[in-house]
Amino acid sequence: MKFSAKLFLITLVIPALLTIGCKKNDDGDNEDPNNDQLPALYRAIMTDKLVDADYWQEEPAILAAGLGFTDINGIPDLGASGQTLEQTKALVRLHGGGWHNIISSAPEDEIPLRARTSGASVFQIKESFGYSSPLGDGLPMELSHPVLASTVEREDILIYLNTGETVVPSNISVMPNMEFNERSTLVMNGNFGNRINPDEDGAIYPVKFEIVGNLLLVTPSGLIDAAGLTYGDGTAPLTAYRTGAGPRLCAAKLTHAQAGLAGEGAPSTIQDDSFPNDLVSLYGDNAQYRLRVLTTGGFSPDGVRSMYPSEFERYFRVGVAPEGVAADDYENLLWLIKTDTEYVLQGYGKLIVHGLAELGQLKDDYDDSYLEDHDNQIDIVLSGDEEAAARIVVVYIPAEHPYSPFYNPGGPGSIPDPNTTYSEPGPTYYQPVTVALDDPMQVSFEL
Repeated sequence: MKFSAKLFLITLVIPALLTIGCKKNDDGDNEDPNNDQLPALYRAIMTDKLVDADYWQEEPAILAAGLGFTDINGIPDLGASGQTLEQTKALVRLHGGGWHNIISSAPEDEIPLRARTSGASVFQIKESFGYSSPLGDGLPMELSHPVLASTVEREDILIYLNTGETVVPSNISVMPNMEFNERSTLVMNGNFGNRINPDEDGAIYPVKFEIVGNLLLVTPSGLIDAAGLTYGDGTAPLTAYRTGAGPRLCAAKLTHAQAGLAGEGAPSTIQDDSFPNDLVSLYGDNAQYRLRVLTTGGFSPDGVRSMYPSEFERYFRVGVAPEGVAADDYENLLWLIKTDTEYVLQGYGKLIVHGLAELGQLKDDYDDSYLEDHDNQIDIVLSGDEEAAARIVVVYIPAEHPYSPFYNPGGPGSIPDPNTTYSEPGPTYYQPVTVALDDPMQVSFEL
């Protein structure tokens, strides 16, 4: 079922809801610009257009939120004119950012800085998030439904810290989840904590999130005000600087391959080096089913390097339930662990995993210069019999040898600094799968 925005515009009765971030904030700006003064890139990113955008459950909710990493979203002078690569590396390390030494046949001057570090300059952050956040901490929030981006303001989110303080973000955006079929994850930057383990004295971290403004979610039945939604119990640490608290999954959904294809692409050219990255562009007729997972913090092998479409076997397993076996009876599930391998589920048919999509472009070979979109969606691409596909019940991240864990952008890169604290790798995790072959659970919106 799709939602036509024209039927529900009456709900937008307050003109202020149709501006992007117009309130006073203490992030160092002398005054808040009006919508026309915000960066053109940010205004383009925060369009209200949605095309077959995924939602993850019927009930509106915050699915996950937490401090991902600190200090690297807004590094002053990063990439300044005349700066050498060694100077850039030293600056990133000074502020605790990860660095990846590139091994590639690509010409040195063609390798993007994002392939070397997850740190971002003050300019980059302001362009894509509307406001600056010098040495900002990064914090994602995953929602059950895509947002109406023009109603998203930084004061909409109240963050409760373990110190008893409450803070609001310096900025907020759907970036990098800006494709028209995404937009259920918000990323915000500001001052949210530090890198001290919550078990140690001096640690500062979020313990609860609350939506306090009129942030609107787009649902099959219309626009829903998310005000009042919360996440966290007010006590448990919500930070990736705690053992086992790195990135994980918070949703997974199986659809036919064509679901969402009309919404591929973005309102700006900022991610063009990663497009097309959809499953049909990468796997052609082999792409029959899309098992899309939603991540809590961005997935990377080390915090910097892009994931490759060929790395399913390094990170994932897919569980399929035989007749009479419960979805959580993990020992008796049929596990899909190899790509391009036919698995037979007795009485239901065969399944084949072909690889990953929704990362970057198809290449003959992948190396450290490869660039993906670094958003919160990854697609596991399958083919086979629909009756067998409908028995898929779980995505498993083993995260232990011979598998590898995931890191968020606060990870170390390929050469950790022994004197720097980095965000923790993600845990072993089982994510239940919603089978949406009959109804892909998607919404569309356009003024």
